[in-house]
Amino acid sequence: MGSKDKNIKSKTRQGTINKSTAKPQGKKNDKNLMWYALGVILLTTLVVYFKAIRFDLLIWDDNLYINENEHIKGLGWENIKLFFTSFYAGNYQPLTILMYTIEYKLVGLGPKLYHFNNILLHLFNTVLVFVLAKKLAPKNSYVALITAAFFAIHPMHIESVAWVAERKDVLYTFFFLLSLIFYLAYLQSKKLTAIILAGLFFIFSCMSKSAAVILPLVLILLDYYMNRKITWKTLLEKLPFLLISLVFGLVALQSQKQAMPVTQTIPILDRLFIVSDSFITYLVKAFVPVRLSAFYPYPAELGGTLPFYYYVSLVFVILVLAFVWYSRRWGKDVIFGFLFFVITIALVLQIITVGNATMADRYTYVPFIGIFFIIGKLYENLASKAKNANTLLIILVIGFLIFAGASFARMSKWRNDETLFTDVIGKFPKNPLAYNNRGCYYLKIAQADSLADNNLKKDMYFKKSFQDFDNLVKVDDDYFHGHYNRGLSRYFLKDYANAIKDYSIEIQNNPRDTDAYFDRGNAKKESGDYAGAIQDFDKVLEMKPRSESAYFNRGNAKKEINDYAGAIQDYDKAIELNPKLIKAYNNRSLLKCLLKDYAGTIADYDKLIELNPNDSTTIKNREIIRKLMEQEKK
Repeated sequence: MGSKDKNIKSKTRQGTINKSTAKPQGKKNDKNLMWYALGVILLTTLVVYFKAIRFDLLIWDDNLYINENEHIKGLGWENIKLFFTSFYAGNYQPLTILMYTIEYKLVGLGPKLYHFNNILLHLFNTVLVFVLAKKLAPKNSYVALITAAFFAIHPMHIESVAWVAERKDVLYTFFFLLSLIFYLAYLQSKKLTAIILAGLFFIFSCMSKSAAVILPLVLILLDYYMNRKITWKTLLEKLPFLLISLVFGLVALQSQKQAMPVTQTIPILDRLFIVSDSFITYLVKAFVPVRLSAFYPYPAELGGTLPFYYYVSLVFVILVLAFVWYSRRWGKDVIFGFLFFVITIALVLQIITVGNATMADRYTYVPFIGIFFIIGKLYENLASKAKNANTLLIILVIGFLIFAGASFARMSKWRNDETLFTDVIGKFPKNPLAYNNRGCYYLKIAQADSLADNNLKKDMYFKKSFQDFDNLVKVDDDYFHGHYNRGLSRYFLKDYANAIKDYSIEIQNNPRDTDAYFDRGNAKKESGDYAGAIQDFDKVLEMKPRSESAYFNRGNAKKEINDYAGAIQDYDKAIELNPKLIKAYNNRSLLKCLLKDYAGTIADYDKLIELNPNDSTTIKNREIIRKLMEQEKK
């Protein structure tokens, strides 16, 4: 009996050991599965976005931040100081500009690294969204996976990632999410280090994009969701965050004042309906992301009768708010996700009108996290009650794949300005910005070095640019620089008379536009009106007395009317302003030779050879002039 009891006891112990090790093994497998799933999400996201590294830097804002931004071309202390004390394109974003500077130091204007870093930040943000959602819903990893999955591949997020100028979006989100994660860590641990890090990352986020200033409201929302009682004490705890928000908010207002874009004048009642329509459209596109565009213009009917759906949208807003209020009886999930969406999108709902667009895909980058979290929690709740939770999961996986496919297709629209704005024109045929930007792209391509010896292609692109600028002027005759741009196309197509007309309209609208005077001067010169050209170059120099190009081109016009002395004086001034201006030395040497100033000619040839030692033509000409000088001496 004793022996038998021992055997039974032994078996019981063995059974106990097996049971105790089985549970951790299962948890470990679940954890591994969770990370494998996140890995699949990240890999899918990389596949969707990776082709962006072959995309161009766009004329649209990429020029302002990178191509034409001289400040990023030096990584010295003076430039770094400038980033933190100046505004760029109407925004205060020193960390964003600093990141561009480091990239320029590494690769210059090659677009691959800029695009790759946007993609990399988006992947990091996807992981951070997963971590944030996991902290909010620790019991079920599917909530975090679903939130991160749809954040990663939603088609409306393409704009924030594929557009290098929107680096500020992915960068501020990176720090914004870190701040929220450390705040949640503080709620769990009450460690001072955690809330200090939350504040530090908040500052970094504000230094990347001013949209981060709404973070204190999100912190209060987190308190609500985590069942933390909101008291004066918990509000005072956020006072440093509120002060940071106030400081950067005032800075943002100042930056907008200095570089406020042209805006629509919107009647108050129309604004209510437009804001309502944008709000509902964002929500609808979260689930049905169709008819996406890089630009959503205001309706042409402003001040009159708007299309019917604008009025209906207000009714839908009321219904959505009523539904969210009703959802209280189910718990906090819908209210939390919805308020996260509302708080983070409120600043860009055009309640205060800025710019000429009613909405933008990039504005959903952070706000949609709230919507996707609701979807994750809805799955969690339904799966716990449904007989076959796998069916729900399959539906979500299919949705993920559909969105990934749509995003992969949408990515191609961001390849360059032509593909992007052709897409906008297809959806909004009367949008002047789209015609302007595509026309500028065609002008840029036509003047590219790669087409220097291909006159047929150059001519084709000049004609395309003219067609776009012509459509632009037809759609909006007052569009900023519309006539000037059409004048440029006409000039390159050698339609000088009509180019002069367009430049004249531009000058009438913008009397201080030195470019318009300069280019009209060139058009007049090409058409034989040398006196008129000289007058236009005089006007440029009146406004820009250090314009080497104006001196050089005025010298060319004077040369044509045989005012060689006057032309040489202008070339002298151009060379004084730019001692390496080879074409000025060339033209001046020719005139000096005609005036038989052989010593002066030799001096210019010496300088030309110094600047370009392989200039065999100038070397031969110098020998010819030297022989002439010897003959004269004889």
